Amino acid sequence: MKSVAIILNPEKGNAVQLARELVPWFEERGVLVMAEHDAAAAMKTPRLLRDEKVLVTADFALVMGGDGTLLRASRMMAPHGAPMLAVRFGKFGFLTDTEPPCAREALSAVLEGRYRTDERMMLQTAVYRSGRRVGGSLALNDVVIAKGPLARMLRLGTHVSGKFISTYAADGLIVATPTGSTAYSLSAGGPLVTPDLKVIIITPICPHTLNARSLIVPSRQTVEVVVESDPGDVVILTIDGQVGIPLQPGDKISAREARFKAKLISVGEPAFFDKLQTRLRWGDRFDA
Repeated sequence: MKSVAIILNPEKGNAVQLARELVPWFEERGVLVMAEHDAAAAMKTPRLLRDEKVLVTADFALVMGGDGTLLRASRMMAPHGAPMLAVRFGKFGFLTDTEPPCAREALSAVLEGRYRTDERMMLQTAVYRSGRRVGGSLALNDVVIAKGPLARMLRLGTHVSGKFISTYAADGLIVATPTGSTAYSLSAGGPLVTPDLKVIIITPICPHTLNARSLIVPSRQTVEVVVESDPGDVVILTIDGQVGIPLQPGDKISAREARFKAKLISVGEPAFFDKLQTRLRWGDRFDA
């Protein structure tokens, strides 16, 4: 590991401070330090600034923030195979493992090669309008088709690899990865799926029926959703809660397993089931 790209949430002052302290720590060990624009500006170190084309060539990325920061970094780094060490500065942090006081210890392990890489499935999404692609992106967590500010149901025709599943009358539809099963999909009644599995989870949001539940399909399948709602409805596609694309009646949204995987660096034992207890309080009884 001879180079590192720093990606952080500039609104997290403690993340900015730690990043600033780590720059000389890296340089003393012969590691080239690069930073995205917001990170370099927040750290007040313009000499570290690199554009995205250069950042993605780093041996690994140090991601400092909450889950949202890691989601953003994944879309940038995954296509180039760069692994990411995430330091947790968010309130929940289901994806970020390393606590700030342990950052130097974890980084020492990374520089010495004492780490493992967990590969996480991602979705490649695309939006087609009149047969022409008009948008799309990678997603680590989920792709959500949802209504706008008016309380009107949407009609979303859903197919899996060309096979009709249902036209959901609902507030929306979530197409999630196993990593995203702990996010919006879980809140909408979807199942928890361990992140090492390769499946796609389809979960309707507040469906107007009693027999619509989550559907889990193999990752080799392609999920296609057609917006069948009226022209007056406001419909938007949201990718990982960060990329928004307005939709029109007749638009087709395609989601399939991406060729790229997000590579998360871990220096401890697998923690998925521990997080179910410590952060989701999974199965706890709240006796009076």
